[in-house]
Amino acid sequence: MGSPVHAPDRYKEGGLRTALHLGSSGALEVMRVTRAIPTANGDLLFLGTPARTGNTARSLLVSFETEGVLPAPTMDPSNGRIHLFYPRKDHPEVLALLNSKRDRFCYFWRSAKGDQTHAWLLSSK
Repeated sequence: MGSPVHAPDRYKEGGLRTALHLGSSGALEVMRVTRAIPTANGDLLFLGTPARTGNTARSLLVSFETEGVLPAPTMDPSNGRIHLFYPRKDHPEVLALLNSKRDRFCYFWRSAKGDQTHAWLLSSK
């Protein structure tokens, strides 16, 4: 789960199994979300730790775009920041991310060619 707005239908409901399968056809970053950091502009910023050996993701920025098509998720490898876009703060994945009592993870996949990206936000129940 996590930016399914950008994922083809065959990826939308796959969750963790689909995310792990995509690792064989590109690069998969997995970050455990640990702490929210206040921002002044309405975005949500979270710190985290890499959850897989060799991963570099250490922060997650969630922005809200109310008009037009949402941008695809991105990751800046130089600073380890994953950037996701949602249409509104009451999106179910965003609400799950805000529940700090859960274990939260962000999965970010980039195709081997680098022309496709997908992201999922997962949290425990």
